[in-house]
Amino acid sequence: IGALIGKTLLTISLFIANITADIFYAWITQDFLPKLLPACVIVMDNATFHKRQDIQTAIANAGHTLEYLPPYSPGLNDIGPKWAQAKAIRKKEGCSIEQLFAAYEI
Repeated sequence: IGALIGKTLLTISLFIANITADIFYAWITQDFLPKLLPACVIVMDNATFHKRQDIQTAIANAGHTLEYLPPYSPGLNDIGPKWAQAKAIRKKEGCSIEQLFAAYEI
């Protein structure tokens, strides 16, 4: 899971599991929200787990505004190309996901 501010990676977390609403909620509350400046506008795609009420409430209670991309608008989702870029680098370098993002975690 990751988040951008503009074109800059704010945070990334690696999971060896399918992302569920519970995992996403924990990531939002424990990793993402604490790193934000006050009163941000958070833009998410329409993944079902993004719309769970406790996630929306946590974002609002932290003083942020949540907006969703229009349905079926991958061209507006800036993080998609970042994942494609990471996959291309991983293939070129022949490294694991963990190795690829190790520098970010430092």
